[in-house]
Amino acid sequence: MRVVVRTPSSRGHLSRRLLLTGIMVIASTLRAPITGVAPVLGMIRETTRINAAQAGILTTLPLVAFAAISPFAAMLARKYGMERSLFGALLLITAGVGLRSVGPVWGLFLGTAILGAGIAVANVLLPSLLKRDFSTRITGLTGAYAFASGLVSAVASAAVIPVAHLPGSSWRLALASVSIFPLVALVAWLPQLWLHSAPTQDVVIGPHGGPIWQSPLAWQVTAFLGLTSLVYYVVVSWIPTILVAAGYPAATAGSLQGLSQLAVAVPGLMLGPAVGV
Repeated sequence: MRVVVRTPSSRGHLSRRLLLTGIMVIASTLRAPITGVAPVLGMIRETTRINAAQAGILTTLPLVAFAAISPFAAMLARKYGMERSLFGALLLITAGVGLRSVGPVWGLFLGTAILGAGIAVANVLLPSLLKRDFSTRITGLTGAYAFASGLVSAVASAAVIPVAHLPGSSWRLALASVSIFPLVALVAWLPQLWLHSAPTQDVVIGPHGGPIWQSPLAWQVTAFLGLTSLVYYVVVSWIPTILVAAGYPAATAGSLQGLSQLAVAVPGLMLGPAVGV
């Protein structure tokens, strides 16, 4: 395969449009594989006989993967380039969704961990890619890809119960249907494997000239964003179960979970351009 190496500034108009499309499609895969589990968690427990503690582990595994894998994402980008690293992340997400949907109980947990690892890499590299190639539009585009992520996860949350209740269907098929998003993203990202930037050996430098992990500001931002993500994923993971326990139908609980995700995504889309002005 002949690879053409280009710098960000040398990308043509069509190449930049393909890149931006690929980024938005990848963004659609970052939450749906996780948020789609919560509405069918009761069905999973009923058929697999896992207890409440194991169900808690299942919903926590992606967060553990985020913490364990995210620090290595920059290293992967430096060695292989952002584009190839993101393609590998999409392969992990697709494989993880497939394994948790068709395998035994251990596959349910292992597949969840694998897709969490893929999402962790993409979570780290996508903002960096936007900053590198769209530095003058970073705020608005960040809001756009956050909205795309929230919109697709909302659709997945609302649709997973109806899909699971189709004739001949099950929660496994409903979760497997989420694989359409990373599969489409893989196809959309293929052009970037031929037109990609060279791997970089740059080292992240903190605001005072030292390594980034020696920066107090970096740790403050990390703590803030970590706690924000913790609250978000706890709510997303358990709100359908809480609503079902309160007497709501499972389909309604899934739809309300999806609505809550839209409520998070829409302000980002609206405020992004305003902040960037």
